[in-house]
Amino acid sequence: MKKLKYFSVLLLTLVVLAGCKNDNATKSNDFYDKTFNWKITIPGDYEVLDQNEVNKSKTDGKDLLTNKNSAPAETTKDILVFKKDDANYFSANYEEYTGSEQFVDLRLKLKDFLILKNIGQIYPKGKMDDYSVSKENISGLEFRKAKIVLTEEGKTIATAVIFSRFFNGKIFVAAIVSEDELYGKAMIDLFKQSTFKK
Repeated sequence: MKKLKYFSVLLLTLVVLAGCKNDNATKSNDFYDKTFNWKITIPGDYEVLDQNEVNKSKTDGKDLLTNKNSAPAETTKDILVFKKDDANYFSANYEEYTGSEQFVDLRLKLKDFLILKNIGQIYPKGKMDDYSVSKENISGLEFRKAKIVLTEEGKTIATAVIFSRFFNGKIFVAAIVSEDELYGKAMIDLFKQSTFKK
């Protein structure tokens, strides 16, 4: 149970809240983000975490999060976090990116491995079994899709699928981290069915 608690805390920390005004609106099961004109439908049996829950989880895991090499809190902005049970999470965030566009892919790879590092803290005996990168079309836009499988003693213990894309000075990241293969696939399908209006 302790692993699950830390798993929850670490995933939630992937979406660092900037404490700024929330311009997102959740209405019934539809979520809309104005920054990216992004709409995703969340099933009623999934739990959408509000800012207070995310902040509390981060506070509870404070010692575990020290010396974390992720984007600074002031540059990463939370968009949405929801979960199915305690070990299957979807998180979306973005950061302002002012570097050269030729280095965007390198920044996206770094984000993949920061997620892997966080998962590795929960499963210290876990090993990266598979890492693959491909392209995926979501709502007519090309996203980079990375898949990381973590195993322990030959058994899959967690899978992370990370969709990322550069949007005019911003890096958007949607990460699905799951222990349950069916819940993970369902969350991936939710993202694939979401829409980005141009």
